[in-house]
Amino acid sequence: MSVARPLSQPDEKILFFVRHGQTEWNAVQRMQGRSNSPLTSLGLKQADESGALLSQFPIEKLYASPLGRVQQTVSRIREHVPLDAIIDDRLKEWHCGEWSGSLYKELRANWPVEYTEWQADRYYVRPPGGENYPDMIIRARSFLDDVLATSYGVVGVISHGMIGRVMIATLLGLSERGTMALRQANDVVIRVTIGSEGSPVADHFIRGRGPHSGVPQTGSDRSV
Repeated sequence: MSVARPLSQPDEKILFFVRHGQTEWNAVQRMQGRSNSPLTSLGLKQADESGALLSQFPIEKLYASPLGRVQQTVSRIREHVPLDAIIDDRLKEWHCGEWSGSLYKELRANWPVEYTEWQADRYYVRPPGGENYPDMIIRARSFLDDVLATSYGVVGVISHGMIGRVMIATLLGLSERGTMALRQANDVVIRVTIGSEGSPVADHFIRGRGPHSGVPQTGSDRSV
């Protein structure tokens, strides 16, 4: 089992990884990927809670995915943290290709062979026309290297469930198994502190409360 190559650590950096609030498709377990659906009332509340949490820290810069559900989340966060967000295409969600817009329960019926292969190896198998985890690691690493090279010490990164997982796992040097076990719900903010010496340390906040040690883990991938 491979372990991600550690990123360089020039100076202390603190990165807060925020997932967008719950969307209408999240609520019914419909796969989104690069497609979009609006935040639910709960999702708007979650975005407000994430913004209120970030306001307690000296955030210097925000980075965000261009997709609509993240932009909705950013607009609520900026009511608490009045900073412009740098939009970065590398923060787009996992590209699930032809499966975008399908309910999870429909995948087995409509793509029986492809779905079975994906279920057996979600790390390496690509859905039709989509990405796998190594594909996402390439753009996640490129983004993280650029952020770590800036002068900003404390930043917020607002993105999605799976690309967020990949970025956090890359920073922490997690194995494939560790990467797949990590999950960020819509109401969770994960903080990674990279010291000038030593290994990165992660903790997390749930509904704005915490910190709780480490990263949340589950076997579920239904987070896009």
